[in-house]
Amino acid sequence: MTTNVLRVAVVNDFELIVRGVAGMLGPFHDRVQVVELDVQSNPALRVDIALFDTYGHARGGVDRIRSLAAEPQVGAVVVYTWELPSGQTDAVITAGARGVLAKSTAPDVLADNFATIASGEIVISSVFRRPIARNWPGHDLALTARESEVAALLAQGLSNHEIAEGLHISEHTVKSHLKAIFQKTGVGSRAQVIARIAQDPDFQRVRRAG
Repeated sequence: MTTNVLRVAVVNDFELIVRGVAGMLGPFHDRVQVVELDVQSNPALRVDIALFDTYGHARGGVDRIRSLAAEPQVGAVVVYTWELPSGQTDAVITAGARGVLAKSTAPDVLADNFATIASGEIVISSVFRRPIARNWPGHDLALTARESEVAALLAQGLSNHEIAEGLHISEHTVKSHLKAIFQKTGVGSRAQVIARIAQDPDFQRVRRAG
C-alpha cells in the first residue's frame, strides 16, 4: 500500500523556529516532506500544508494566517502553537486556518493530522476546542466578563461616565476596558464597536412580548 507524501512548508519569522520544527518532522519523511522553510515570507512552491508556528506573533498571528490562506499554492494552513487566548481559535479558523494543533502533539500524530486536514477536514487539538457553554456575551471574542459588560452598556449609548457609575468603577478603568475591546474586536472607534456588537446575537437583549 502506497501513501502519498505530503509537501509541507514550515512558516515563522525566526529561522531557529522553522529549523526546529523541520527537524522534528524529519523522521517521518515517508509521510511528510518539508520542502520549504519560510522565514518572513510565504511559500513559493506548491505545498499541501503551510505549517505556521505562531511564536512571536500576537493574537495567534491572524493577519499572517489570512495572508497564507490567500496564497493559491497553499493547500491548507495549519496553526502550530502552545496556547491561544480564549476565543482566539474561532478567529484563526475564520482567518482561513484548517487546523489548530498543539505543540504537545506527538510528531507521528501530527503527521496523521496533516493527512486528515489535507483530505479536507478541519482538525483542532482538544485543548483549543471551545467549551460548549458560553459564559457571557463576547466570550468567543476573548472579552473578559467585565469587558463584556462595558461593551453591552456602550452599545446602549452610555457615556464613559455613565458606564463607570453603572458598574461602580472609575472612568480610567472604563477607558482601559474600551482599549482592550477595540483591540480584541479589531476596530478603532466607539461607533465601530457598537456596530460590531449589534451584529453579535449574543449581545442582543430579549424583548418582552406585549
